[in-house]
Amino acid sequence: MKVPRNDKKPFRFNMTPLIDVTFLLIVFFVMSNRIIQDEVAMEMTLPREASGETIVDEETDKIIVNVERADVYYIGSKRVNLDELRARLVREKQRATRPVSARIRANRDVPYSTIEPVLIICAQSGFSDVSFAVVEN
Repeated sequence: MKVPRNDKKPFRFNMTPLIDVTFLLIVFFVMSNRIIQDEVAMEMTLPREASGETIVDEETDKIIVNVERADVYYIGSKRVNLDELRARLVREKQRATRPVSARIRANRDVPYSTIEPVLIICAQSGFSDVSFAVVEN
């Protein structure tokens, strides 16, 4: 009769893939939180929509331009003047590897004459996809 041997190695759980996946999830949530913060960096009373359509496009990068009041512009939460806005939009358009769109967020009481220069700068910078952030009726 053969004597049984205990040659089997003890079972060990490999933690490396679990740590990798956890790290990737943390990076994903941190980056998506940063993008969301740019969208809502400033508290604004957005205008109500009268017409239009809801567009959800996950394939484009967005640059958020906030217009707080006359001659007060922000990209994300960084205050810029019109010349800096133009330079930044041109730079972002040139660096983009995917389609880039611009979203304009403006207070409800901001006159169109304040928003018009932003639209002109977007057009001159090569942005063909410009949208306004509004609140649904």
